Amino acid sequence: MAFRRGQKTLTPLLFLLCINLLKDKKTGAVNIREKCMCIRASNAVLWRRMTDFNVIDAGPHCYKVQIIIKMGSTSVCLATDSKQGKWLQQCWKRINFNEGKKKRCLQTGKAKRRPKKTKTPQP
Repeated sequence: MAFRRGQKTLTPLLFLLCINLLKDKKTGAVNIREKCMCIRASNAVLWRRMTDFNVIDAGPHCYKVQIIIKMGSTSVCLATDSKQGKWLQQCWKRINFNEGKKKRCLQTGKAKRRPKKTKTPQP
């Protein structure tokens, strides 16, 4: 008799525990970006201020390619159809998406300065 009484109280508790475990698995969420990170994009950024960049391809989270430039503690979005944006995308593909070689893209993008012409005195 005591066994049946214990079984009657134990069965609903096990049932509730199983339902709770099943609910926990279904409600577990995965952190996925659902929006584009770049809302406004600038056409140009000073090369010497760039410290790092990220190229995010189009996907289910955003329909367009995004280029995020890090300049110290701030981040700026770069327009993909601008001259700098196209150049960075090409460089990113050229280095085969290697994070360790990103600095090459930032160094070669710097404008090479021409030496100043010295004025020669005219007789």
